[in-house]
Amino acid sequence: MPGQPPDPKQRADRLASPANAADTADLTGIAPAFVVTAEYDLLKAEGVAYADRLRTAGALVGHHDVTGADHGYDADDEGKAREVYPLIAEHVRRALTGRKAS
Repeated sequence: MPGQPPDPKQRADRLASPANAADTADLTGIAPAFVVTAEYDLLKAEGVAYADRLRTAGALVGHHDVTGADHGYDADDEGKAREVYPLIAEHVRRALTGRKAS
């Protein structure tokens, strides 16, 4: 898979995939996170696992799964990108202003 280390041991490293952190303490102090996964993405399970770990660490502010989409959906599907980008922008805005979700 492009962008992923080819060696399975390297892919399992927490620096390559934070979902593989040894325990939740490894995520302590991490910035608030909004995780976006795509329904058909081969990496979806990893993204969901990461969201679960962040939730446990108290750092998850949201998780959105893009239905009917695969990895890189935003390059191929303008409609899906227009659906998700405002969600991402809102979470960044909240993080920068300290405002809570409405």
